[in-house]
Amino acid sequence: MFWYSLAVYPIAAALWLLWITRTYGTAEAGVFDYLDALLTSLAVAAVLPVPVLIWGAYMRKPLQALAGLAFGAIAAVIALPLSMELVGSRRYGQFEHDKAQFAAFEQTVRGGDRARIRAQLRALPGGFSAPRALCGLGGGATYTFERWLWFNDHAYGEPLPSEDLHTAATAVVEGDWPRAEKQAALLTVLRYLLDREETARFPAWARLWRATLEQPDAAAATLTAPAYEGDYGGCDLGDPADPVFRRWHDEGLRMWMQAGFVFADDQHRPALRAVRSKAMLDALFAVDPSFAKLLRSEHYLGQEALSAQADDLSARLDRSANPGELADLVEALAKASVDPTLSVSGVSPCRRFDQTEAQRDAIKDAPQRRAAAARIRAALCPAGSKPSVAKPRQAEAKAESAATPDDATQPTATQPAPQP
Repeated sequence: MFWYSLAVYPIAAALWLLWITRTYGTAEAGVFDYLDALLTSLAVAAVLPVPVLIWGAYMRKPLQALAGLAFGAIAAVIALPLSMELVGSRRYGQFEHDKAQFAAFEQTVRGGDRARIRAQLRALPGGFSAPRALCGLGGGATYTFERWLWFNDHAYGEPLPSEDLHTAATAVVEGDWPRAEKQAALLTVLRYLLDREETARFPAWARLWRATLEQPDAAAATLTAPAYEGDYGGCDLGDPADPVFRRWHDEGLRMWMQAGFVFADDQHRPALRAVRSKAMLDALFAVDPSFAKLLRSEHYLGQEALSAQADDLSARLDRSANPGELADLVEALAKASVDPTLSVSGVSPCRRFDQTEAQRDAIKDAPQRRAAAARIRAALCPAGSKPSVAKPRQAEAKAESAATPDDATQPTATQPAPQP
């Protein structure tokens, strides 16, 4: 009786180890899943001695049954730490296997075989979406090994050149993924082009985007965020207009129009904030009359555009070889706006410009720059107003340039020495 009861807990522990390792030894299993299984197993372990004790009493050997269960329980206690070790080892092995699979996928992308790229993307462990896969190809996160109670391990893809990203995106566009998923994958590639400042690749990227539309050859096409609710892998770009215009300014606006993309209702605002020349502003007015109409009807739109100009206008004036062109832009925006002197978020464009002018170093102030700054201030500020912020740096600079070292302490050569 003793030996039978002694074997109950060790056998149960061995079966439990096999079950929990195979069930929870996966990357998808979380710590709370493991804890739930552990609590359920403890409840079963508490009930397990009952039939053994009943059998021992029936055999008139209850003490032997109790002793066997006690010693068997002590031996089975080691199953708990052993289970965590086995589960962790199995999960980490899967993590390494998944990383190797993604590395092989990267090699396939480098090879350029688009059919193999599509097949291998669909076979990636974890059920990668197309946007998540392209995010990993650009250097984004791929897999995570959750250590549960400790810091997690993260795997990242090797950043492939933009040419390889374009190849992978082409493979996705030629595949049978839903249109929204294809467009989401393309926006992932666009995010990397923005980060890498590769404006020259935008036209080719735009042709891929057009290939996902119902009418790829239409004269006017839209470029907006798709209605995709899947996994971007951390590379969600949102509406592409804002980052493209904010990062590339006039060049981004020019490429946008050359690709035949129209401006959606919520894309006029970032376009006006990003414009950097009067020529581009005139081009926007010509291609889409809504720009001029919105500036005349929406009082906040012009103020936002002028405030965006004023934020770094002083620095651009300093860098510009022809500062008068910046004055032309500000005057045109102010003329097209309802009232350029109104405040945006409590600060008017005039005050923003005065603040940045007060913070610059004006020791070497070219006449052309001074004239352009005066024109800008006249366009932004109410007539007859004075600068709202003093210019301490300019005053200090003039004082320092007018004085020489030790003027107050050293007598000049023509001064007679004082008589005792």
